[in-house]
Amino acid sequence: MKEEIKIAARITAKTSLKWFTIILIGGFFTLICFLIILFQHIGMAGGGHGSAYALTVDLFLNNICGFLLFAGAPAFAAGYFMIANKVAIQTMIHQVWENKMGKYIEDKVVMLVDKLTASHNLTNSISNSTILRLKLLEANKNDKETSMIKKRIIGYFFAKIKLDDIDFSNKDLKLSEIISFKLNRFISETIEPSFLFFWLLLAFQLILIIVAQFFN
Repeated sequence: MKEEIKIAARITAKTSLKWFTIILIGGFFTLICFLIILFQHIGMAGGGHGSAYALTVDLFLNNICGFLLFAGAPAFAAGYFMIANKVAIQTMIHQVWENKMGKYIEDKVVMLVDKLTASHNLTNSISNSTILRLKLLEANKNDKETSMIKKRIIGYFFAKIKLDDIDFSNKDLKLSEIISFKLNRFISETIEPSFLFFWLLLAFQLILIIVAQFFN
């Protein structure tokens, strides 16, 4: 039990570090770009309540790159937030598998699916992938025996794995076997956390701020 607590703490620390790193770097760079454009063009806006509107319109007409950095700052911030969340869950999954806890996750997924399909009436009510996904997510959410970290990982699996190709009309359908196979395939394809989208977004902003200087 103590060892599992230590592993959970280590996973949480590594996951949180990557999340905060992306948020801080991305947020700081977004703020710097926003302020550079603001102070470079604030004189064009004039005074009064319409100054922000006038500045935005002027940037749109005369400096489209500056406009994207200025008006799009909230979108960039949201982009970094979504990337941070994705990297965090990927890191969490990677650390769980690195610490040999993957078998527990797989067994827990199979158990939840078997428990869900144990009822004949419930099995008959699952007619498509959307219903199955919702019921799996609900079963995982209501599970009282699994830690929060493991529940979050299992919930991520249930939300992401492809279920559209399951033949629900098949009377001999073994849902637990199919989902276990899909889980292992999903893990093999996505287990390594990727910073690709973070670097792409950062590079895009860098290109925009460089190009924007030529329109000053």
